[in-house]
Amino acid sequence: MLCVVAFVVVLVLSAVSARYRRLLGRAWGCAWRRVTFRPCDTTFRDDVKSSMLAPVATRAPRLVAPASVAIEVVAWLMVVSLIVSLFILGRSGLNLFVYGTCDKQDAQSCSLAAEMCSIDAGPIGFWDSVGSGDLVGAFGNEFASLGETIAAVPSRLRSWDAADYAAPDATYLGGYEAGRPTAIEIIDPGCRFCAQLFRNMRASGFDRTHNVTYLVYPIASDTGPRFANSPLVASYLTALRAVEAQAGPPEATEATGAPEATEATGAPEATGAPEATDWVILETLFSEKNADGTPWQVWMNAATTGEARTQLHAWLEEAGYDDDGVAEIAALAASPQTAATLAAARTTVEDEIQTLAIPSLIAGGRLRSGLVDVDTLRGID
Repeated sequence: MLCVVAFVVVLVLSAVSARYRRLLGRAWGCAWRRVTFRPCDTTFRDDVKSSMLAPVATRAPRLVAPASVAIEVVAWLMVVSLIVSLFILGRSGLNLFVYGTCDKQDAQSCSLAAEMCSIDAGPIGFWDSVGSGDLVGAFGNEFASLGETIAAVPSRLRSWDAADYAAPDATYLGGYEAGRPTAIEIIDPGCRFCAQLFRNMRASGFDRTHNVTYLVYPIASDTGPRFANSPLVASYLTALRAVEAQAGPPEATEATGAPEATEATGAPEATGAPEATDWVILETLFSEKNADGTPWQVWMNAATTGEARTQLHAWLEEAGYDDDGVAEIAALAASPQTAATLAAARTTVEDEIQTLAIPSLIAGGRLRSGLVDVDTLRGID
């Protein structure tokens, strides 16, 4: 391994000083023979070792033998360190290209723009596995993760169509309008970056140039939901969509009836009907404050389950639902039907879209991970 280390050192030194360039050819020849499992060029190897041991031989001849062994050990450690470093560099670069983050286990801590809530993806990390004594599992997980990333490269290079991932009963921010391109965001009701993305869409006018819908994805962790009440909010949003897909929002039921669906897309036409109630709740949650001046999202993340449910019922009543309507939605939110719908959305996010960041936005033929700023939104066709 001494030849390999010597080549790396000579390569660096020759870049800054011409005096070492004459050794570069010999160093490469020796290193190439070593990495191809052939005997090293002993002349070059001995020259390098002799130059390192000469000061030791002069001052303490008895230490030459142990120093020679130490040089070989250090050379092996340096080569192993170099290989590991190159592996980590290559893996991180590939993750950055595919997922927008160099660390799949903690996307938020290692991304080009850490304005995201990371999804806890993949198996236990390498050093955690080593710490628990599972050395085989540590390497197995690393190579399995790398294989998944390589397999995902083609999907990141293709053109994305947001309509492919819209829910069957999808609702649209401001209503559906034929001729507009579809955009779909993946959100967690408790993620502050999802709230900021919603406000950016309003500020940029993105919601007036695109048919914006969403998949709700409460982020899970080993200890439970990342945001305690996100699953509850997600279940109410899902139940609302199911109810209003049949009857429309309360005002639309009384006055104009539910918006009709187009034959081509199956999505409702813009008819001037009231905003779908799930979007009303999302706008309140993401953009408004309670009487104390606390943003509703912050309040919801800190509330007990009972408090959160009571507030959701209050919002439903404000939207026009009577007691029976609220009870119907509450029962549907707790039903196996809603649980199955949320599970299907989770499968879509994890297995088909394979994003590691919340929010994510599919629009303009691309998948964008993390918060998208106002200027970028304005530039998306």
